[in-house]
Amino acid sequence: MKHRKNRRKIFEVLPLGKIIPNLATLSALLVGMTQIRFALAEKWEYAVMAVVGAAFLDATDGRLARLFNSCGRFGAELDSLSDFAVFGVCPALTMYIYSLSNLGRLGWIISAFFAVCMCLRLARFNVHDIENIKTPLSGKFFTGVPAPAGAILALFPIILFNSFNIDFFKNSYFCAVDIIVSGILCISRFPTLSLKKFHIKREQYTRFLILVIVLGGLIFTYAWKAFSFIVVIYLISIFFCMRKAKEILKNSNDKEVEN
Repeated sequence: MKHRKNRRKIFEVLPLGKIIPNLATLSALLVGMTQIRFALAEKWEYAVMAVVGAAFLDATDGRLARLFNSCGRFGAELDSLSDFAVFGVCPALTMYIYSLSNLGRLGWIISAFFAVCMCLRLARFNVHDIENIKTPLSGKFFTGVPAPAGAILALFPIILFNSFNIDFFKNSYFCAVDIIVSGILCISRFPTLSLKKFHIKREQYTRFLILVIVLGGLIFTYAWKAFSFIVVIYLISIFFCMRKAKEILKNSNDKEVEN
């Protein structure tokens, strides 16, 4: 009887809705890992685009899981492992091939440093998710730079080189500083921008659409310069998030004192 029950479990039919989110995660893994192939071929712009494509797919798998009501630990763990490979290991290897290999062993250590930071960042996120740790800032900000943004920051020298074609952005020491700072931002406690709770007021909807269309046109016309500008704006936003987070924490503490 037990043998028959085990066979039924093995050959149990799964609904398509349970599979689609995991397919999106695996697609992100495959797309993201092609950045190494492009890096080996020195097609740096395609390597960056692979990360952007993986980030887009990574943003959809969670929404698909909620849409099909298929959230579970397997999907969450698969997503985390995929993120570590795509946004941690692959950018580190890409930057090593791009410039850090000129520093020899030091370059390899710096590349590994970023991968380790990404691993720690994802492990912390998983612990908070499993133990349901909440703070006054939960849902309003990310704690530290999220994995996709961290990967793009790590590849920022490649973006700058494609934007301005200046050899300085291939400098090994500049790339080393960028990788180290990106890794530190990933494991930091800095509150960073989260679009999950971003809402548009009804009266601002038309202006928002016009702004998106204008930005889209600029990106298609001046792709790499627009991309560089977006990354710089994101870095600046961290300081505004820190100020806003201080206000929220202060208000939260004041309410606790009153109670």
